[in-house]
Amino acid sequence: MDPLAFLLGFFRPEGPDVPELDEALGRAVSLVDSRLPQARGWPKRYRRPIAAALEQAGHVAGAIPGPVRLDAESFQFDPLVHALFASTQQMQEVIRDSQAIRDYVAAGGKGEAYLLLTAHRQERQVFGVDDEGGVLRRDVPQRLVWFSDHQLAGPAPTLAEARNRLTWTLFDRFLERVRVGFERIKQEKERLGFEKERAFDRLRRAKGEERPALQKALDSVLAQLGETIETLELNHLHEVFETILSHPKDCLYVEEQALILDRMNRVRTQARGEATVSVGFLDIIERYREPRTAVLVYCQDIQQIANGEGRLRVT
Repeated sequence: MDPLAFLLGFFRPEGPDVPELDEALGRAVSLVDSRLPQARGWPKRYRRPIAAALEQAGHVAGAIPGPVRLDAESFQFDPLVHALFASTQQMQEVIRDSQAIRDYVAAGGKGEAYLLLTAHRQERQVFGVDDEGGVLRRDVPQRLVWFSDHQLAGPAPTLAEARNRLTWTLFDRFLERVRVGFERIKQEKERLGFEKERAFDRLRRAKGEERPALQKALDSVLAQLGETIETLELNHLHEVFETILSHPKDCLYVEEQALILDRMNRVRTQARGEATVSVGFLDIIERYREPRTAVLVYCQDIQQIANGEGRLRVT
């Protein structure tokens, strides 16, 4: 069996050419393997899987809603912002403590920025007090929604640039999967090398009637090891890209969900006038990662807030 197919699942995709492909190929060299330009078939044999991954990254980046403003007024009147944060103080702390914001300010960014906000959406069942038809009831089962682990990424002076940065950030995650794939194959090579030594040792110590079965086992290990070594050779690296990037739409995509929430982030089965509102959430779903709710945001006064000298503006 092809060890690459065994480890990663083999499929050769068809995919369109896309703009910015040369930059994507350059990032593959930087992030995956610096030997790629010396590989036979570079870059032609790599264009299809890399283009498919870049196209999907752009599709996901374009689907992220926003921008929404991160300020005190939005917390009061924007249902999505109100759901994402427990308070304006928490919102300000997320901005102040963001390493992405600090790096942006240190590089000369100031005033305002567009960037990606992601957070982990959590739910739990509790019992609480509720007003049902004017009657106050206790120990009512309730479903609460809240968000944790807020992260800001890719600050930029314009919305278009923020989306572009998000595209490349998502694309780089595909390349990270390729790099990890290389590491898995290298680990398999080491394992098979160990198995080879053990098989040789067993064969040396075996009695006559045991030798045929042990020789067969050794031959199998040697064949697998040879195929794995061949996979890691420079001129076969395109197969790793084709394998790992074969189904980009299954590895990275978005899902939407709408919940009817009240001001306490309790989920309601139906609207209750102005006390509730339907809030739409979009989650980035990425294989081997926890889903995260995502939205593009707009922040003002980031330099002052990052330096602990300002507060969220009320516009």
